[in-house]
Amino acid sequence: EPQMNIKNLKLTGLMMTVGLIAMVAAAACGGGDPEELDLPVRIEGGGMTPETIKVKQGDMVTLKIQADEPGEFHLHTYDVEADIDAATVNYFYFVADATGRFKITYHRQKEGEHEDGEEGEIEIGFVEVQPR
Repeated sequence: EPQMNIKNLKLTGLMMTVGLIAMVAAAACGGGDPEELDLPVRIEGGGMTPETIKVKQGDMVTLKIQADEPGEFHLHTYDVEADIDAATVNYFYFVADATGRFKITYHRQKEGEHEDGEEGEIEIGFVEVQPR
């Protein structure tokens, strides 16, 4: 009987080791750590490229936005907005803490004036935040 117990103990130890290795591997493959992302975005002709920006929860996202006309870039639900200048690269920063699909709108501005109201706002794309 003592021989049987030693075999069972070795088998149990082996199974626990394999299980631990599997858990560590799953953790390494699963979400991973949040990343710092710099993503180029173009706004022209009333559209955005890429149309959908995909990131993971916890990522620190900087959109490098170039636009063909000035306006206000608005990421809904996060409620973050920024004035965009057409003559330069604009940096738009947010931390992707909420998961889901969020609308991006652009409120065009004519030179020298700021449009008020919703009529100047167009939907140009989405940010998709996947769970990590």
